[in-house]
Amino acid sequence: MSVTILDDDDVFGARLRTERERLGLAVHELAHQGGRPDFTQVLYEAGEQPIPVDYLQALTARTDVDVWWIITGERKAAL
Repeated sequence: MSVTILDDDDVFGARLRTERERLGLAVHELAHQGGRPDFTQVLYEAGEQPIPVDYLQALTARTDVDVWWIITGERKAAL
C-alpha cells in the first residue's frame, strides 16, 4: 500500500502550524492526535517533511483541524 503525500511546499506546513495555534494546541498535542512523534510534527510545520494523507485523515477524525484549508488555502463553509 502506498501513502499519498502533499508536496513538501512550505505553505502546507505553515498552514498546519496556523491551524494548531488557532486551536490552542501544543506541538505534542497535535502530534499525538495525528499519531506522530513531536519531532515529526515540527518537521511538517517547517515544511521539511511532506505531510502524509493518513496523518491528515487522523486529524480529521480526532480534531477540529480544517484540513481543507491546509490543502487548498480556503476555509470550508460554516454549516
